[in-house]
Amino acid sequence: METQKQHGASAIMTDTNSAHEMAGTYNRNVFKLFIQLIRVKQWIKNGFVFVPLLLLFALPSLGQIRNCILGAFLFCLISSAVYIMNDIVDVEKDRTHPVKKMRPIASGVISVGVAYILLGCLLAGALLAAFLFDKTVAFLLACYFVMNIAYSFFLKKIMYVDVFTISMGFLIRVGVGFRVLYLSMDDTVNLWFAIFVVFLTLFIGMGKRHNELKMLGGDSSDFRQSLSECSMEQLDQIMNILMTCTIMSYTMFVFQTQRPLLFITLPLLLYSIFRYHFLENKTDLLGSPEMIIYKDAPIRWCILLWAVLLVGICVGQAYFM
Repeated sequence: METQKQHGASAIMTDTNSAHEMAGTYNRNVFKLFIQLIRVKQWIKNGFVFVPLLLLFALPSLGQIRNCILGAFLFCLISSAVYIMNDIVDVEKDRTHPVKKMRPIASGVISVGVAYILLGCLLAGALLAAFLFDKTVAFLLACYFVMNIAYSFFLKKIMYVDVFTISMGFLIRVGVGFRVLYLSMDDTVNLWFAIFVVFLTLFIGMGKRHNELKMLGGDSSDFRQSLSECSMEQLDQIMNILMTCTIMSYTMFVFQTQRPLLFITLPLLLYSIFRYHFLENKTDLLGSPEMIIYKDAPIRWCILLWAVLLVGICVGQAYFM
């Protein structure tokens, strides 16, 4: 009898442990799907909110750092709402893409109804928190969301306009950074830096379109209508123009700072751009440009070294020269 009781108790404990393991696995899977849906990996794009810290040309205060962190967090919320909205709108087209068909909504593991609820929570939370923090920041976030609604429904279908819209999104990120730091866009240095951001993000965006055209070939227009009239030769020419404009606008930014030592950061920019162009032609990382920063060590180290040099030179000149 006791042996049977022991066997029974062991079976109950085994079943209980199995249940706990299944619950733990389920929770991990739900969390993983949630992370995929809100695109946490793409939050790295919102690092552009921190870029204006480099334009202070002095050590930032704790308050300024705190404001940038808050601004970037609010942008993460609003951008995740945009990603969910795009996934809902593009669900059928995503199912034809070799990579995007694995997204939670496109694959069917998360329903459209659940996605709408999460979208509403993120949007309302981001705008309310931004309004309480700074009305101008709330306005910029609202403009970003409205612009992306227009992008999702018709702007993305227009050749080149789709890439310009994405570029404006990065400019709004920088604008939020300027606002939380109370920096003026009227300043010549800040203006040239904003122009540099526009050309750089246009260059990156065109690289992504070039890569999609290469990957999908004749089926590219089925996935992205704006590619229907594009050719590899056209995009090659445009990328060369944007590469030149990016380099020239950064050179003008450095010139306007009146800090000649900053010219030593120019080779880092040149190498990063050339490296990006090389990867665009040799790999499939450009289908998701932010993955380059995660996976390509040379570009990652160039960005880090560029930031360190920029801060070091500006702070050093301000305090020790």
